[in-house]
Amino acid sequence: IIHKSGMLKAATAANRKFLERFKRRQGLDDPFSEPLTESPGFCVLAEGLAEAQRLSGGERIRFAPETLPNIQAAMERETSDQVERLSTRLISLATISNISPLLGLLGTVWGIMLAFLDIKRFGSTSIQVVAPGIAEALVTTIAGLVVAIPAAMAYNAFTSRIRSMALQMDNLASEFLGELRIHSIKR
Repeated sequence: IIHKSGMLKAATAANRKFLERFKRRQGLDDPFSEPLTESPGFCVLAEGLAEAQRLSGGERIRFAPETLPNIQAAMERETSDQVERLSTRLISLATISNISPLLGLLGTVWGIMLAFLDIKRFGSTSIQVVAPGIAEALVTTIAGLVVAIPAAMAYNAFTSRIRSMALQMDNLASEFLGELRIHSIKR
């Protein structure tokens, strides 16, 4: 949770910095003069710009409007790659949040089963006989919940943040593609 939180915080800050630079741009390649590779938005648009330059066959961006779908496809691929990068190890949180309560329940059943075995062994239902098994049952239940609740909350929060960044990347790509479309018409 701590690692993923730091990673997403860094990506969000870099994205914010890139968006500010992108809004102040003077030309098509202005926001790309200083690489911000930890920004998913930068990576998506840089991939689009690289594809546009590749299709232009040179340094200056000159391409036919019919090549815009190629540029869009390159940005969509990079968006998918960035979402995949941001989502790494989230499956671990999902697994932990789903399995921990079940392990707690298993411990609960085990503790209660021990309490019944102690009743049989000692022939008594006094609190001294059943308390150890019941205590174990409660501890494992609590342990399962203590692990599952933060994992589920973190998973949901991280998934929401990644979804938000994916939407930002899509919006940036659309805006950049619109600029490229205008640029290709003006040439």
